[in-house]
Amino acid sequence: MLRDFQSFWPIQPPGLYLVLVSFVFYLIGLVLGRWLKRRVNVELGWTSHLFIASASIVIASRLLKIQFPGSAEIGLLAAITAAFPINALLHRFVWPLCGFPGEEARIPSFLPQVVAILVFVVSTFFGLAAWYHVTIPGLLTGSGVIAIIIGLALQETLGNIFAGFGLQAGKAYRVGDWLIIDGKHVEVVELNWRSTRFRNNDDVSFDIPNSQLAKATIVNLYYPSPKHAARVRLSVDHRVPPNEVKDAMRRAASAAPGVLRDPPVKVFLIDFAESAVQYEVKFWLMDGRIFPDIIDGVRTNVWYELNRRGIRLAFSTQQIELVRSVRLTPTREMDLKLLAGQALFSSLDQIQLEHLALGSKRSRFGKGERIISQGEAGNSMFILASGKAEVHVEREGRSQAVGMLAAGDCFGEISLLTGEPRSATVLAALDCEVIEIEQETIGILLREHPELAESLSDTVVARRSATETQLASAPANGHGPERDATKEGFLRRLRKFFQL
Repeated sequence: MLRDFQSFWPIQPPGLYLVLVSFVFYLIGLVLGRWLKRRVNVELGWTSHLFIASASIVIASRLLKIQFPGSAEIGLLAAITAAFPINALLHRFVWPLCGFPGEEARIPSFLPQVVAILVFVVSTFFGLAAWYHVTIPGLLTGSGVIAIIIGLALQETLGNIFAGFGLQAGKAYRVGDWLIIDGKHVEVVELNWRSTRFRNNDDVSFDIPNSQLAKATIVNLYYPSPKHAARVRLSVDHRVPPNEVKDAMRRAASAAPGVLRDPPVKVFLIDFAESAVQYEVKFWLMDGRIFPDIIDGVRTNVWYELNRRGIRLAFSTQQIELVRSVRLTPTREMDLKLLAGQALFSSLDQIQLEHLALGSKRSRFGKGERIISQGEAGNSMFILASGKAEVHVEREGRSQAVGMLAAGDCFGEISLLTGEPRSATVLAALDCEVIEIEQETIGILLREHPELAESLSDTVVARRSATETQLASAPANGHGPERDATKEGFLRRLRKFFQL
């Protein structure tokens, strides 16, 4: 009977014991691997079967003290494949503690890759030492020529790797930071073992080797916070008082899209050049992606603000410029037509209209600029000569559009005639040119012709009642006296304001 079993089963003791014990350890390893996968979410992969099988044979042979042909190869296989479950455990338990993977990772993305390679190398050396009795010094001595060749071939690569470690150890930048490198604004997109990937404002990606970055001067605009300052330099005619220029630039830059209100905009007088005075506008922003748009908005707003104030940007001393009179005859005729077309001035004769035209001034506003702001004090009115403007009112802290103004429309007449704060905000929907009539101009006309006060009151009260529905939803701005919508009340306030 025993002889029949031995003929059927070719493996004899103690080999049979080795197979049985190895199989038991293999089952234990499978159960442990299944538990790690289902309960702890450790992804071991197909390489775990190689490790469990080879490790089971090694453990069984050591317990039974059995040596067999090929045991060294199986032992080396067990040592090498042990690197895979070790790296899986590191990926599951260690790297998440450092925020990896994810945008908030506190380690470079290539560090887990480098550690995985080191684990594989150490496992291989351990297997060679344990089963083939190869020492590391002996291995390095025997492969000295190969090591030199590989070292020379990987010199640049190793330099990039160590440079990357140095940059990350110093926390020079993180993914998502905006940097200035060689005068260019770039965003950090990816960190790897060889290079760092950047993206510029043109949405173009490019890589720079870590060894080059280690030698470069890097300005991190997002450290310690994304709020950072930018500067724009402009030269202005030296005849204009500095405080007037500073006020104009400060007002213009503060209204540019993307510029933060806190900290406030600052303007510095930098230098007195041969034919100009140089100024520097310092402002703060948060989003480096729209840096060119913000710079463009600041420069554009400064140009319009200086133009409205009659302040000229400086020209080269070698440039000859012939300046004509600001008010040309065609422009005056256009102003007269616009004034004559206003219902507010329908009772004025030609001489009175010419007086208004001579006392008014034209101003330009760029798209998006505020012409007037709700709640601000005002002593002038505007007639839209060209372009379009949008009317907004503040409602519960939010701005709400209530109308659109086209060429020929007027606004701000209540503030002109009574000195009340602005009841709405008017934004330039397109590039606009406006005619501004100030209190002094209309005051001279009213004092010379007091009878005009009554006709102006009739027109203003009619206009207010026509627009009351649009502005009825806007909350009281809390500025100025309570409005009196009657003709008598408005006429009384007008005469008091102009001391008629």
